[in-house]
Amino acid sequence: MKRIYLSIMVLSMAIGANAQQRTTLVSKHAGNPSSGSTVVKPSTNKLQKSMPIWSDDFSNAATWTMTNTSAPISWDWVITTNQADIPNAAPDLQPFMSATAANGFALIDSDGQPGNTDGNGAIVAEMTNVTPIDLTLYPNVVLKFSHSYRWWQDTRGVRVSGNNGASWTEYEITSLPGGVSASGYPNNQNSENPTEEVINISAAAGGQSQVLIQFYYNDNDIWGWYWTVDDVEILEQPLDDIQLLSSWIAGQSNEGVEYGRTPLNHLDASWVVGGEVYNFGVNTQTNLDLEGDFVSFSANATEPSLATATTVLMETTASPTLAVGTYTGTYTVVSDNETGGADFGNNVYLRNFAVTDNIYSQDGIDIHPASMLALSSIGTNSFVDPNTQESISADGFVMASLYHMKAADQVSGLRVMLAAGTIEGGEIVGSIMDTSLFWQGNMTALFNTGVVTVSAQDVTNGYVDLWFNSVISLNPGAYYAAVTMFSNDNANTIRILDDQTVAQPGNASSIYIANDGSYTNGTAFGIRMLTGSDWGVGIAENSLTGVSVYPNPSEGVITVTNDNNTSNAIEVHDMLGKVVYTSSVSTSTTIDLSGNGTGVYIVKVSNENGSLVERVVIR
Repeated sequence: MKRIYLSIMVLSMAIGANAQQRTTLVSKHAGNPSSGSTVVKPSTNKLQKSMPIWSDDFSNAATWTMTNTSAPISWDWVITTNQADIPNAAPDLQPFMSATAANGFALIDSDGQPGNTDGNGAIVAEMTNVTPIDLTLYPNVVLKFSHSYRWWQDTRGVRVSGNNGASWTEYEITSLPGGVSASGYPNNQNSENPTEEVINISAAAGGQSQVLIQFYYNDNDIWGWYWTVDDVEILEQPLDDIQLLSSWIAGQSNEGVEYGRTPLNHLDASWVVGGEVYNFGVNTQTNLDLEGDFVSFSANATEPSLATATTVLMETTASPTLAVGTYTGTYTVVSDNETGGADFGNNVYLRNFAVTDNIYSQDGIDIHPASMLALSSIGTNSFVDPNTQESISADGFVMASLYHMKAADQVSGLRVMLAAGTIEGGEIVGSIMDTSLFWQGNMTALFNTGVVTVSAQDVTNGYVDLWFNSVISLNPGAYYAAVTMFSNDNANTIRILDDQTVAQPGNASSIYIANDGSYTNGTAFGIRMLTGSDWGVGIAENSLTGVSVYPNPSEGVITVTNDNNTSNAIEVHDMLGKVVYTSSVSTSTTIDLSGNGTGVYIVKVSNENGSLVERVVIR
């Protein structure tokens, strides 16, 4: 079967009756190694060392020899400088961004084999350095390289020999599902561009005089995608190097879901604070201390020891007193042997979150540290029929984000963060859904917004707001905030931002494909809840007369008229809920909002006789 563009892989556990749980994001670290070799750690390994023992940047093709047993046509790795040789798999993967791609890089391209189809013979190809490498003086060594790939059922990895090819040790990176990772790949279906891979090869190559490095690829006869490799190095393994692979902070009753923004009335009293720590060094590390420092509060977790090449989850609970604002966290792990030095940069991880008055979001867009942000998108043109290559989700495609309501609350609407590729004219409906019904494939909503046609201004703004006809009330519990999209057979594509910065539980975000079923996604869709009743919903019920707000839309300056000869309080909120203007006047007045930027603003005019609320668009 040819690739579905957003991988859908079956996992063993279902949520809800007859639900199939499928995911695009798996564990942060690889699973069981193949051939009894060391597990390949994820791309978050960052090795800070100086001069390599051996290196190659593919500027000289003679450094490598290519072999293959591909069928039905012989198909090898190639060394090229032409970025156009890489198949058009995903925009984020092109061009290949290795440091020396201009000098040449290695490519194996399953798409490129003439006539390649499923079941007509596998592409099996190897690339091996020609001249053995002498590591006699180096008992502890690591292999480092830059690479990029899009996975579809293909197996790829590195073999290492210390005896000129007489025997080999495998370090597998991707596989068929159920291999090194449950889904077949260690992080996302699309790698980073580039991914920096670091593998401890001491057991196979340390102290050996005839070391060979071999990159191997097998599309498993399922017409896979491709793999690019560049900047291969062998370096001495540091004696002391603990690495902080990830960090987290989540409300204790959130079932592992981490929210980028949480309203005050939905905060947990206790939070789980922790991180995943890996010992990449030669020595066992003792007395590890992990601190999550958010300036106004901090939390520490400890571990007595960590053996080489092992991982531990270090976490604790904290009960901070939180107010509205953004909390900037720095996580740092130290041990007796490593409190600084050349390799200390990978001991630090950044993690931010925000507390709000009335916005609830899984995504942390504009909250996450810029250096950590990883964004993708999903939409009505994300899935194709494997036979016809036609879209199978253009109309009636549902995307949903899970929200835990800790107290009874009101919700005015949903905000949908639009991604590049969205075309005005598509229609979108917001819903609040029961999670158990969703997993039965039942898209009956508890509440629906009106149908909204995505406008050119929405595309420019980067979001569209979907309002309920009147403010709705939700009891404590877990709900899906969902959107159903109609794109006129992708003439008016709708794409929503997908925040992949923080690993989420599988059901934190989910999709429903009409006539197919419900699937988990395991990332944070840009579908936000607008909580509370201060968003201007139910404008038809305004009771204040003699007052008007114009023009709407406006270039920045609006006028509030006053024909009731009464003192009126005026308050203007931006769409983040922040008050940007207040006054009390007995006459008509003008308000200049041009300095606050374009977007939608809520203008509230009130006195003892009633109030008027208007949503005003500033262009």
